[in-house]
Amino acid sequence: MPTPAQDLEKLLADFERDHALAGANLRELLKSTPELETRMLAAIDKGNLDLIKPLDPAQRARGALGGFDPSDDSIALPMDMLEASARNPQDANTLRMVFGHEIEHSVNKADIDTLVGDFDREVEKIAQGPSPHDYTELLEARNRGDRLRESNDQISGFNVLAAHVRRENPDATAEQMNAKLYASSDQMQQYFDVGIDANGQKNYTPKPGLSIGANGQIAATPDNVEAMGVHFYDRNHYPERYAHRNLSLAYQAEHDAARQHPDRPAPDIRVDLHKLNLPGFPLPPGFSDPSGSVRGPAPGSPSPPSQPAQPASSGADPAAPHPREAGHRDHAYYQMLRDKLPAEVPDNAVAQAMLEAKRSGLDATQIDPNKIGVNDGKIWIGGKTPGFHASADATQAPPMNQIARELQELPAHTPAAPSVGKNEQVQAPAPMMR
Repeated sequence: MPTPAQDLEKLLADFERDHALAGANLRELLKSTPELETRMLAAIDKGNLDLIKPLDPAQRARGALGGFDPSDDSIALPMDMLEASARNPQDANTLRMVFGHEIEHSVNKADIDTLVGDFDREVEKIAQGPSPHDYTELLEARNRGDRLRESNDQISGFNVLAAHVRRENPDATAEQMNAKLYASSDQMQQYFDVGIDANGQKNYTPKPGLSIGANGQIAATPDNVEAMGVHFYDRNHYPERYAHRNLSLAYQAEHDAARQHPDRPAPDIRVDLHKLNLPGFPLPPGFSDPSGSVRGPAPGSPSPPSQPAQPASSGADPAAPHPREAGHRDHAYYQMLRDKLPAEVPDNAVAQAMLEAKRSGLDATQIDPNKIGVNDGKIWIGGKTPGFHASADATQAPPMNQIARELQELPAHTPAAPSVGKNEQVQAPAPMMR
């Protein structure tokens, strides 16, 4: 029976055979980062790592940096960074942190599977049970579990890069290490505040609650895990990202239960967005928020992620055809939404919802017509695959001419970019701190 080391060699050889430059650079990265190799061997020993593969280009285009997929026990890495890592230390360091994070997902796959399985069973129990169907406590518990896992695994990724930086700077003081860490990768910058000392020199201090040792490492203490939750998980909008996924699963369970019990009265389906700290978050059709939360983040919190409207380029046609016109390339898509939405929803709001769906990678063929509706002023469009959806505020749509121009600038077929799947972990980049 092969040893973990032999399995690792085969895994690397297979990747290098198909991706010569990226594979050679990955080998060099592991040689200079023994912490990664150690954790890869641990994952292989547990039977949780069988494949290294390129990150889906569509996910990369949307800003993802890596992912662990438990369906085939694979870790996906960004090819552009791997191919540049030998000549670009920043890319190499970002890969150290990202790989260090993702390999912990692989090592801890059993715990992730337990979290996911428990959630799925409880969703099914609520959907099949008597009214009211209140998902609030279950969503709270799932977010706590996700937050704890992601925060611990990000500490591991941080420490992988910190160990490398320390090897390159063995005599650095604690203050110098902070500066070196900050400069090592833009992914490190979210963990430091930058100030100016009495001599006009920059200094770097860990973000509130984070305690970084003299060796540059973060111990996985309760206080540090909570601080990492604030500065990594919360700041990078994991609660919103995972709420979309979890609500989609609940919506699918409700949809299936309704089909199984056609004579059952429609249940009262509730999600208290105030308790989830997600005021105004778009809910699927048929779901209600008993807190009556209004849209807008809590004071001092960052704005939720969104796809900003792309300004019309100088080459855009100011009189671009409208999607409600029969000759428009998206007319059939638009008409499908128009037919399913109430007449009081304005045409420009329907077009805006279609635009947001296309930006999310949902083509007309991927839409489930039974998952199109309006809830609390939000248009909700669900995909045939659980976890794929888009939403738009029906009251905030821009004029049809602007939407038509933005649709014109999109490619005819937007590549499908899946949202975080049922139990796939995808790490998106953190914004750079300036």
